[in-house]
Amino acid sequence: MVKKREDPIEVSTYQSGMLHFAVGVSDSGKIVRITLPCETEEEVLAEISREHPDFEVTDDHVDLAKTVSDAYHGKKVKFNLNALELGFSSEVEDSTSECLPVTSSFERRVLLEVSKIPFGEVTTYKKISESLGTRGYRAVGTAIGKNPFPIIIPCHRVVKSDGHIGNYRGGVRMKREILKNEGIEIRDDRIII
Repeated sequence: MVKKREDPIEVSTYQSGMLHFAVGVSDSGKIVRITLPCETEEEVLAEISREHPDFEVTDDHVDLAKTVSDAYHGKKVKFNLNALELGFSSEVEDSTSECLPVTSSFERRVLLEVSKIPFGEVTTYKKISESLGTRGYRAVGTAIGKNPFPIIIPCHRVVKSDGHIGNYRGGVRMKREILKNEGIEIRDDRIII
């Protein structure tokens, strides 16, 4: 069961072609959620509402949603990770602490490691695990799968050790598309080196 955040957030959407993107921002100005693209604005808002039922749609953060769209479409973007809510529950003493997007120090370490993967490159779950000093490849995969900031924290750049692109919250087709947009060659869902 997904924990729902009770404090209100602001959500801005951006449409690029047939795709809609959304970004959720807390009262503190931190991004708490980025959605993967959907075909309608209603779908991205429904995605936000699963974890953040109390939200207001505003144009105040459209520039952030556009940045996510640009990154999705293969544009190299600069993004300040300090804009993301990367704290986790035990660090925060208020009523929203249980519902922060990153719920453990391990998840945060994984996401920060994934954020280092350069544009147009991939790495493996195993290499992420090893860089963190753990052999818990599945735990790393689980943390990556829970990434509340997809595209900006590029979980799509993490693949299986055998070169298969692996799973993705938005589906294998979407992962393949994002990687191709970044110039990665793929054949039969395998990375071509």
